[in-house]
Amino acid sequence: MMMHLRSASFPAALRAGATRRRRFWALALALLLPAPAQAQAQAAAEFAAKAAFIYNIALFSTFPNPDAPLVRLCVLGRDPFGKLLASLEGKALSEAKMTIAYPRSGGDALRQCQIVFVSASESDSVAQLAQAAPQEGVLTVSDAKGAARQGIMVELNVEDKRIAFEFNAEAARAAKITLSSKVMRLARAVH
Repeated sequence: MMMHLRSASFPAALRAGATRRRRFWALALALLLPAPAQAQAQAAAEFAAKAAFIYNIALFSTFPNPDAPLVRLCVLGRDPFGKLLASLEGKALSEAKMTIAYPRSGGDALRQCQIVFVSASESDSVAQLAQAAPQEGVLTVSDAKGAARQGIMVELNVEDKRIAFEFNAEAARAAKITLSSKVMRLARAVH
């Protein structure tokens, strides 16, 4: 009889061990898998905040041609925003409406746009674009580190999960673009 109990409990013990192993691996996978999804969600939230920030900068800026019916925001290079900028399409900026474009070159962007977001994929041409933008009256924005020191007017950064920015006032003056003093007070640095 004793033998019979041991043989019956042995498969049960195996099943219990297998169940524990499955639970362990399920838990391990559950802990590992959300990391990329969480990183994607954080990146999406970051670029949603940057898109809103760019809109607000435009809202509180005065451009060389204030009577233009459209203010075109162009993304130069690889688009980090995805579909997030679609929510800005047609949004009011005083008497103008915002529109979004994706030019193929820096020259096209400077000719066609009032605001140019210079993507990190274009970091090699930041200085050249920054130098040409004031003659065209274009507000330049980038999240490339050190962009404001290279002449980009607004450099976006993330600090403590919040958007911060540096402002190149000299470049903006040269482009005849003014930014509200209320917004300028929020700048982390003004060059």
